[in-house]
Amino acid sequence: MYCTGSGRKLSISGGKNGTARTLSTVHPSRYILPMSRRSHACRAMLLILGLGFFLTSHATNSVAIPRNVPGYAGLFALKSCQAHLPAAASANPIQTDSDLIIVEAPVVLPGTLSRRFPKGSRLARRAPSAQASRSLTPDFFAAADPRISFDGARALFSGKKTADSLWQIWEMNADGTGARQITHCASDCMQPAYLAHGLIVYTTIFNSSPAHATRSIGEGSQIWTSKLDGTDAQPITFGPGDFQVETVLQNGTILLTARTPLLPSNGHPADRELYTIRLDGTALATLRCDHQHPAIRSQAEELDDGSVVFVKALLNNQSVAGQLAWIRRGAVHNEPLAPPSIQVMSPQPIAGNEVIVSHETAIGTGSGTKLALYSFDAESGKFSSPLFQDPKLSAVEAVPLAAHESPRWYWSTLNADLKRGYFICLNGYLAQDAPQGKIAAKLARVRVLTLDAATQHESLLGEAPMEEDGSFYIAVPPDKPVRFEVLDAAGSMVRAQKSWIWARSGEEHGCVGCHEDRALAPENRWPMALRRFDTPTRLDLANHVDGSK
Repeated sequence: MYCTGSGRKLSISGGKNGTARTLSTVHPSRYILPMSRRSHACRAMLLILGLGFFLTSHATNSVAIPRNVPGYAGLFALKSCQAHLPAAASANPIQTDSDLIIVEAPVVLPGTLSRRFPKGSRLARRAPSAQASRSLTPDFFAAADPRISFDGARALFSGKKTADSLWQIWEMNADGTGARQITHCASDCMQPAYLAHGLIVYTTIFNSSPAHATRSIGEGSQIWTSKLDGTDAQPITFGPGDFQVETVLQNGTILLTARTPLLPSNGHPADRELYTIRLDGTALATLRCDHQHPAIRSQAEELDDGSVVFVKALLNNQSVAGQLAWIRRGAVHNEPLAPPSIQVMSPQPIAGNEVIVSHETAIGTGSGTKLALYSFDAESGKFSSPLFQDPKLSAVEAVPLAAHESPRWYWSTLNADLKRGYFICLNGYLAQDAPQGKIAAKLARVRVLTLDAATQHESLLGEAPMEEDGSFYIAVPPDKPVRFEVLDAAGSMVRAQKSWIWARSGEEHGCVGCHEDRALAPENRWPMALRRFDTPTRLDLANHVDGSK
């Protein structure tokens, strides 16, 4: 018995006849609940009951409807509006009644997060009627990445006291008083965001020094969570890809960006995609599989209707800005919001589908260009005249200082004592880029490789049988990067996954196929891999290369 969902409908099937019944219309998502033993069945039934309550409560309460629910990623693929900048104000200029907290800097550089502000930066507060902003961080060499608490009384931010200091996560009152350091990272920590229940999430940027290379998660940037007092700090990403926090969606998942495919950094710009992950490090998935030209997607935020707006820049882009784009709620692909000639950065929601963006503008005679703040209506595709500009400082980002809804909370079902995670694939034959969407060759086994975080060398973890219907069910060591290769009966590789992914201890990570079409719901049937009495194949144990117990 398992339940699946994709697109708009959630169905549940049970027994061998595969009879399906639609439960409810939901946001795009996919659920896979393997039940190979009685304990799994009990847990699944509890989850189904909870899901029923979840759907019922959301159907009757329009305020609490989650704005976006991402689906699971496949194992083999973690997986137009016209705009213009008018010379004068638009007919109906967008205004915000809230004060703004603005990131201001004399110089802004593209590239590495920690090196954006070589001459420093500050957080400043500006009232709607004020002509100038007031510095909130006079004691810091640089400050950035402000995020407002749910009650609107405090702000998280990234800060460094001196030019030689590391970036750390700080919190202060909305008037700039009471600044206190939360993290004491051994490397740069940036891009914080509030989570529910007094937790925060942030990006930790490691380098190649011996002190950092010994960490189990290796080099590059990773995602960490902690309590608001800095205790219980722990990573929630465990593979290569240079993960970076973007925002926290209202459904409680964290929106990230990372390389695609998820490979170790080679020092060169790489295609970056939007991903989602739960706050316990489970259910890593691409928000959408964007097979358009390679681009760096970043600076993503969620709008009131569940759409996601972000900035899309070319790999060789030498500017700090890029093209404004969005993924509308329920859409399979992204769409441009403005022409490529209009370069913006740091979109932040105001209300509805209205956002504040930063855009280069000429200020004064002989002053050159600085970044100024504009408002933008995603529905009409129109910009306002500048909301705020300073002849000496660029306005890099602005966030409204206002109370807002807390995101949902995910109760973790991880079991640290289990010391293994699970992967279940429903049909490894499914592949979006194969003829007719299916791999023609006869598949017999799946080979699992793992990556050493310190050396970046891969090694064979083991092999497991693939059933006639293309399904397999395996156990792997937790929090270790793995990837998959499907083999024919002769042991020859038919297709290989490129991205390194992981399963946490007790996590049951599901996929439908091998880079399958994520817009289609999987077939309602009981996979053969779950009918075996000896499932899962235990690749979490040492020296089980042949998959034997």
